[in-house]
Amino acid sequence: MISSRAVWLPIVWVALVTAFHTNVLQGQTAPNRYWVQFEGKEQSELAAGHTTSFSVQEPERFLSDRALQRRANQSIVVTAHDLPIAPSYIAALADIEEVQVILKSKWFNAVTVQLRDTTFDITTLLDLPMVSAVKSVVQTGSKREPMIEAVDAPVVRTGVETTESYGQGWEPLVQLHGQWLHGLGFRGQGMWIAILDAGFENAEHLPIFERMRQEGRMRSGLDAMNSQGGLYAHHRHGTAVLGTIAGNLEDSLIGTAPESTFWLYRTEDAYSEYLIEEDYWVAAAEHADSIGVDLINTSLGYSQFDDSTMNHVYADLNGITTRISQATSWAAEKGMLCVTSAGNSGSAPWHFITAPADAEGILTVGAVDLSGEHAAFSGWGPTADGRVKPDVMALGVQAAYPFADGTIRNGNGTSFSSPILCGVAACLWQAFPEATAHEIRHAIIASAHLAEAPNDSMGNGIPDMRKAFKILDDNGAGQWEENADEKQLLLFPNPSRDGTIRWIYTGKEAPDLWRIRNARGQLTAEGSLPEWTTWNGHHQGWVSTIQDQAGIYFFQLLTENRLLTTEPLMINQ
Repeated sequence: MISSRAVWLPIVWVALVTAFHTNVLQGQTAPNRYWVQFEGKEQSELAAGHTTSFSVQEPERFLSDRALQRRANQSIVVTAHDLPIAPSYIAALADIEEVQVILKSKWFNAVTVQLRDTTFDITTLLDLPMVSAVKSVVQTGSKREPMIEAVDAPVVRTGVETTESYGQGWEPLVQLHGQWLHGLGFRGQGMWIAILDAGFENAEHLPIFERMRQEGRMRSGLDAMNSQGGLYAHHRHGTAVLGTIAGNLEDSLIGTAPESTFWLYRTEDAYSEYLIEEDYWVAAAEHADSIGVDLINTSLGYSQFDDSTMNHVYADLNGITTRISQATSWAAEKGMLCVTSAGNSGSAPWHFITAPADAEGILTVGAVDLSGEHAAFSGWGPTADGRVKPDVMALGVQAAYPFADGTIRNGNGTSFSSPILCGVAACLWQAFPEATAHEIRHAIIASAHLAEAPNDSMGNGIPDMRKAFKILDDNGAGQWEENADEKQLLLFPNPSRDGTIRWIYTGKEAPDLWRIRNARGQLTAEGSLPEWTTWNGHHQGWVSTIQDQAGIYFFQLLTENRLLTTEPLMINQ
């Protein structure tokens, strides 16, 4: 996770697909920037003489179909909080020659502006009837060298089971029992994940992302900084974070959700630390919400800044004081699952988590090593108001990640534990598409090994995706797999409605072939099976697009053409 006294997690503001009109300068001439808070959003609340054409009765004007469907699936109502800023407010600022709007936040009903003329008295904006507050978010000053807390480390092997195809991606997956989900075919297909980070240097060229690029699953969200070079420049931190979840380089590194669709956002300035980076984050989160993203990963965090007057203090970690924590909670309320790193200050004077890890309704992820021990650098809880943090833990010590030169390296940081956990969360949600973000979050937390007795260093502990699946499952697959007798075959869902069957077999011999026969015994479909062994030695797999016609069938598993087991299968179309 990147940091420079703050732990990489930025804030942002944006309405919809906000157009950004200025470059962020990289030298000492960078002009001051300010946050400007407005009053009123709905027509009845606007300052005298101002109007808006936006209404909650027409949400399709500012939210995509996918965003609206996500809300509908989770019974989330569109409210005035979702409305864009009144256009007349923006127009009033545009009439002031010395001021330029560079960021917008509909959630906060505010904008970030930069001064074209630094002699302009910014406090005069308070004379406008719709402006209630003005606050500095960045000052002119020298840039400093970036720091990254995810440092290269030598590879240490511990005897943990691995598989050749996953390479170094196997160990973090197994620690969470995520291989159980992958073996059933849940690898993140159809899930949209936003990665809010620094730059994604060379990600558009690296072989580890080639399949994702070819399949159109690497997508540009926005560069909230509107910086020269765009998303694929400036820093390698985002590349490393993306690789732990999206990487797909066989025998080298396969991530925890390699089949998901990824939206990339640049929100972090690696060369300075000011409150404006929280504004950048809000802008990206609002954009991600508006297009219909399912999950947001934030391997960033904030506590102290280059201007000490902007610093957060521990008392601010209550989920409502910092803008980035407020916005993260709001993002969760809008049906997105927000996964955030706990921060790397555990052994530093700060010691605690950083904003927005204190936000409510999210998954804050700390770091452990392969043996499950708390990493010394991983930020501690609780929040200032006494809530358990971190929520859960994942691998963040000697975690494998792609470097910008294409090599696979190992590093330390909660920047890695967060996307590793985010990936398996996406796979779990894929398995239960009717579940809400809240239900997925609850199942993950409840599955963790310290859930009955959480503490300030590990929170609820290391999740077990098999147990989380069991919590969410209505057909008993998780319970069945735990207590199955010899030579039993479970098919689920059964009946199948979408042409996909997932199976678990408890016999000792590994099947290598599946067949489907109709009620008359005629062979209607067959195929070979890669072997996936569950955590307790059972066999599992999945078969997709198996039959076109509804009816009663028989699903068979074979080894070397010798029948192992048969189970009735109902196909409903």
